[in-house]
Amino acid sequence: MKHRILLLLCSLAAALASARPSAIGGALFDANALNDVMRREAQRLVALYAPPRVATPPAWAVRQDRPLATIAVLADLHYDDADRAAWTKLSRERLLKVVRYLNESLKPQRVLLLGDIIAFHQAEQLRHVKELLDKRLAAPYCAVWGNHDGPGFEAVFGQANRGLTVGGVRLIALGMNYGHWDSGWGSYDRLDWLAGELAAHRDEPTLILTHNPVALPTFENNAAVLRLLDAQPQVLGVLAGHMHVDYEMRVAKAHLGMPMFAREPHAFKVLSVHPDAILIFTYEDAGDGYRQVGIYQKIDVPHALRPTPRAGGP
Repeated sequence: MKHRILLLLCSLAAALASARPSAIGGALFDANALNDVMRREAQRLVALYAPPRVATPPAWAVRQDRPLATIAVLADLHYDDADRAAWTKLSRERLLKVVRYLNESLKPQRVLLLGDIIAFHQAEQLRHVKELLDKRLAAPYCAVWGNHDGPGFEAVFGQANRGLTVGGVRLIALGMNYGHWDSGWGSYDRLDWLAGELAAHRDEPTLILTHNPVALPTFENNAAVLRLLDAQPQVLGVLAGHMHVDYEMRVAKAHLGMPMFAREPHAFKVLSVHPDAILIFTYEDAGDGYRQVGIYQKIDVPHALRPTPRAGGP
C-alpha cells in the first residue's frame, strides 16, 4: 500500500506538471518545482527496490560457458571539462579511467551510455565526449539521449531512436522529446516507430534502452509506452538512468535502474549474454581500477527467444 501511495503522488505531480498553466491556475504552479517533487518521491520509491548485496554469488551467476556477448552499461556520466562546477572537475579523468578499464580488463563487445552524458547541455561537451570515445574506446558504443545532453544530441551522436543487435539480443534506444531540459520532463513522440521496430524483431529477445524510466511517470506518456512494451512477449526488460539509483522492479517486465556513474562509488553494470539468461553484474571504483561487487541480477530468456551464436562473433 505504501508503494502504491508513492506512485499516486508521482502520478499526481506528473499530471500537474504536464498540464498547461491556464489549466492549473497560471502562476500558482511551477512545472519544474512539481517535477522536482515527483522525482524525489520516485527516488524514494525505487530506493525500496535496491538489489541486495551478498557475500556469495548465487549458483546461476557462476557460469562455465562463454557468453555470447559482454555489454557494459554506464548512466549519468555528467561530463564537463570546462570547470563549471566542483562536482564535475574530475569527470574527464573518471571517463578516461573507465575507458582504460573496459579496454584492458573487460573487453566488452558494446558499451551503452544511458543518457546525461554531459552535465550542462553544451553541444561542445558532447563533441568532447565523442572525440574521446572515438579515439580511445576499443568497443563500439551506443549513446542514449538524456535531458542534460541538450538539444544538440542528435547532431553529435546521430539518431536517438534506433535499434541494434548484440549477441543475439535486440537493443532499442528511445529518444525523449524534452520540454523541460533541467527537470527532464518531456514525452516520447515515436510510438509508431517503436511499434514498427518491435514488430520487425518480434522473434528476438529485446531490451529497451532509455534515460527516463518507463515504469514510473518520469515523462508525459509513460503509460502508453508501458502498455506497448507490456504487450510484446519478446521485450524482456528496460534499462534506464535518470534516477541516479540502482534499482530492480519486476512488473510485467524487468525494469532496472542504473547507478549514477558521476557519483561515488562511480558504478556501472556489465551484461553477460547467455542463450538462456542475461546476467547483470555491478562494478565499482576501487582506486586503481574497478572491482565487481556482490550484486547479482538476472533476466531469463524464454526458450522460444533464446539467441544462438553467430559465425564471426557477436
